[in-house]
Amino acid sequence: MTEILKAIEDKVLNGIQPDDAEIYSLLKIEDNLIDLIFAADKIRRKFKGKKVKFCSIVNAKSGMCDQDCAFCGQSDYHKTKILKYPLLDTEVIVKSAMDAVDNGAAKFSIVTSGKKINSKGELGQIKKAIRKIKSETPLESCASLGVLGKDFLRELKDAGLDRYHHNLETSQSFFPEICTTRPYQENIDTIRAAQEVGLVTCCGGIFGMGELPQQRIELALTLKKLDPDSIPINFLNPVKNTRLENMPLLEPLEALKTIAIFRIIFPRKDIIVCGGREVVLRSLQPMMFLAGANGMILGDYLTTKGKNIKDDLEMIKDLGLGRDSKS
Repeated sequence: MTEILKAIEDKVLNGIQPDDAEIYSLLKIEDNLIDLIFAADKIRRKFKGKKVKFCSIVNAKSGMCDQDCAFCGQSDYHKTKILKYPLLDTEVIVKSAMDAVDNGAAKFSIVTSGKKINSKGELGQIKKAIRKIKSETPLESCASLGVLGKDFLRELKDAGLDRYHHNLETSQSFFPEICTTRPYQENIDTIRAAQEVGLVTCCGGIFGMGELPQQRIELALTLKKLDPDSIPINFLNPVKNTRLENMPLLEPLEALKTIAIFRIIFPRKDIIVCGGREVVLRSLQPMMFLAGANGMILGDYLTTKGKNIKDDLEMIKDLGLGRDSKS
């Protein structure tokens, strides 16, 4: 297995994409997992350097979602105790963006619950917030507003939006186990529509929801065809009273293995580790960068708390990494 891994590593470092069979072979690595992590680290250092990208988000509309995603505390199918509220006022969203600047983030995303934003009124509010963020901060603006078509996305771009985020969540073969209220293709179509109107795209998934390791590769190969600019990696942090509340956490080494394989598949993409990193990686959290990640979300997530920002910044410093202030 070591010889196969070395051959794959050499290919990637020389700008050659491994074939699908080679990618699936990485799942067989068990005893020499540290070799896989070191290979991913070499690839990250060559193609992404020693800078870490910091993102921050605001949960701009919470709960009241008509989708049945098994992991989500914001779904009306689940009787969770999360805070529910309509779209935040523009001033509140902009204040969150300014806080993100103070914390060192280069990107800021407006995130809303639900399959999509519901009205032109909501779209207008969000466009107003984007304009103010672009005029009053140096941030790259991002939005995650669900399944949208080109018309809405074009309006957002014209308002100053730089980037659109929409996760596939998991592989197509496993998606029916997670969500039955929309077809998988709608997720793919949304990213393609964002690309067609000229937006930078951010698209990834959640790991540890009961999928097979092979289905993680299936997701990666789907993303490879879709070609987003950034790939967020989330790990399931089970929420009480959701369908996945009793799902055991992914083992830390399995999480690192997933990050490393994604870095090998996507040597030039930004791989951003997001929700669940604290509870899944635990004491091994600094190793996510050695495994190939080059970005993370600072602060809180949607309905769960994040790590203390000061501790995150200290972790980056201790690893000898620096902040990437570029978009």
